[in-house]
Amino acid sequence: MKKTLLVLAVLFIVALSPAQSLQVGASSGVVQNQAAISGTQRADVIKKIFRLNNGVVQYRRWNETQGYWVDPDWINVG
Repeated sequence: MKKTLLVLAVLFIVALSPAQSLQVGASSGVVQNQAAISGTQRADVIKKIFRLNNGVVQYRRWNETQGYWVDPDWINVG
């Protein structure tokens, strides 16, 4: 009985050891990536927004990063 419990305890510890080491490695990798990204500048994200106005398709560009319209007016398509 004691031998069975000892074997189960050892198997349990061995089974958890690789999982813990993988989690530690993954979390430290994420921290390194975030540190590397925080020092770099990124381009603004610009989205085109379309609408149908009196049968005419129009678009306007929206700056997702800064939160403002890039174009002052709607632009007709075609």
